Amino acid sequence: MGDSIVSDCYPGPGCGVAALVQRGLEPVIRHGVTRTGYMLPDLEAQLPHLLGSAHCRAGLLSVGGNDLLALDSPPEDGWYQDFERRYGALRQRLQALYPGSRWLVCNLYDPSDGTGQFPGREERGFPPRPALVEALARLNGVIARVAGEDLVDIHTHCFGHGWSRRLPLWFQMDIEPNREGARQMAELMLRKLAPRS
Repeated sequence: MGDSIVSDCYPGPGCGVAALVQRGLEPVIRHGVTRTGYMLPDLEAQLPHLLGSAHCRAGLLSVGGNDLLALDSPPEDGWYQDFERRYGALRQRLQALYPGSRWLVCNLYDPSDGTGQFPGREERGFPPRPALVEALARLNGVIARVAGEDLVDIHTHCFGHGWSRRLPLWFQMDIEPNREGARQMAELMLRKLAPRS
């Protein structure tokens, strides 16, 4: 379940992170939906439609970036507290629905490589948004607390592969994963599942 970090929306059909992880675990059936723009309320809305399964092998969860990007200014403390409470409740419900599952809970990458600037914004004459980088770090702290040992640190894995171009580029359209980025993140997740699979 999740947003465009893991969906096929930008890498292309069958090339998104969730699809690649699914392929690496076949034969499996996917529950839940991944789609660009999804925020925490979109994942919460899926819960009544999930049947659950004691035989589920792995769960993938990615959300939070769009919740942050939808805000006009950096959030106050209460926003992070509410997100943590609701995300924690979502996690608990999913763990109850899929009690045998190993979970992959993604934090958020930073395609700006710490600058708060993206090519599309720069082309339109907009300044960098360093406050967004600070907010991202704080939200990643929230996600880490909720995820515990299930955290997949895609932030660290992808850092440097953004628009600084210090390393090969894993992004497109400012913030979306390209095919190589999706492949690299999926491989990270499959490696995390491997030791206890």
